[in-house]
Amino acid sequence: MSNITERAVAAIGRDNKGADWQLRPKEHTEGLPPEADALKRVLESDELKRLTTQFHEADAAAKKAQTNYKRIGNWGLGAATIATIVGAVFLFPAESWLKDPVRTIVSVVQVSFLVIAFCAARWLAMKRPFNAWMQKRAQAEIARVDLFNRIVRADEVVQGDDIPLLPLKLEYFRRYQLDVQQRYYQVRGKQHEDRSWRNNGWLRLSSWITGFVVVLGIFVVLEVLEALGLISPEWLVSVPELLRAPQINRVMLAWGVIASAFYGLGISLSLMDLDERNASRYQTTAKNLEFLTNTNLAEARVAAAANDAQTVYDFVAEIQALISSEHQEWILLSAREHALDPDKLRHAKPN
Repeated sequence: MSNITERAVAAIGRDNKGADWQLRPKEHTEGLPPEADALKRVLESDELKRLTTQFHEADAAAKKAQTNYKRIGNWGLGAATIATIVGAVFLFPAESWLKDPVRTIVSVVQVSFLVIAFCAARWLAMKRPFNAWMQKRAQAEIARVDLFNRIVRADEVVQGDDIPLLPLKLEYFRRYQLDVQQRYYQVRGKQHEDRSWRNNGWLRLSSWITGFVVVLGIFVVLEVLEALGLISPEWLVSVPELLRAPQINRVMLAWGVIASAFYGLGISLSLMDLDERNASRYQTTAKNLEFLTNTNLAEARVAAAANDAQTVYDFVAEIQALISSEHQEWILLSAREHALDPDKLRHAKPN
C-alpha cells in the first residue's frame, strides 16, 4: 500500500459498524483531518444535502409501508390460525361441555377471527403496502447509490500537501458504502436463512404436535392388529376409552388440523418476510462483493494513488451495479405502472 493510500485510509478512519450504515456525510466531515479539506468540501455540497434528504424521506416512507404490511399481515395470519384452531376444537370428543351457550360462543369467536383474516387480506390486496415498501426502499437505496456516485466523481482543488482527492474519495466509498453493504448482506442473509427453518418456532411447534399425533397412531395400529386377530384383545383392556376408536380418530384429526395450522402460519410468516428468497440472494450478493473487494480493491487503490480516475470509476461502477440491481427493477416497475395508470391514460390529451 502506497504512502498516499495509507494517508487516505488514516484520514477516513476505521470502520464503526454501529454507525457507518447511517447516511450522514455532513457529520462525517467532523472527523476528517485538515489535510482532507478537499473531501470535506465535497461532502458539504448542496447536491449531497439534497440527495441525503431524498434518501431519508424515502427511507422513512419505506419503513412506514413495511410496518403496515407486516402488522396487517400478522393480524391476518394470526386470525386465520386462531379460527382454524377454534374449529379443530369441535373435532374433539367433548360433547359434554361443548353445549350451548359454550358452543355458540366458540362459533362466534371462530367467525369473528375469520372476518378479521378476510379484512386483513382484502386490505393488503387493495392498499398494496408491499409494493409501496419495495418501491420506497428502492428509491432510498438508489438515492444512496447516486450520492456515492456524485462523491466519487466530484472535483475539488487540493491545496499544498493535502491528500489527493481521488484516494480520499475511494476510501470514503470503501468504508461507508462497500464495507457497509457487505456487512449488511452477510448479516441479513444469515438472519433470513435462520428464520426460514431453524429458528422458526411455529414450524417446531407443528413438528412436536405431529410427533404427538404419530404416538397416538400407535393405539390405532394396535386396534387394527386386534381386529385382524394378530394380537390378543387383552392388550387393549388397560387402554382408556379416549384412546380407542372412534374417539382416538377424532383426537388425531383435531390435533392434525392444529399442527397444520401452525405449519401454515410458520411458512406464511417466512414467505411474508421473503426469508427463503432473501437468504439466497443476500448471501450471493455478499460473496460477490467479497470477491470484487479481494480481487479489485487493491488495483483501484494503486490507480487512485496514480490519479487514474477511470480505473477507480470502473471499480465503483461494478460495486454499485451489484448493489442496486434489485432496486433498479422496482424503480423501472414503478415507472412502468405510473406510465400505464388507467386514469392518466384516460385523461391524456392526443398530440
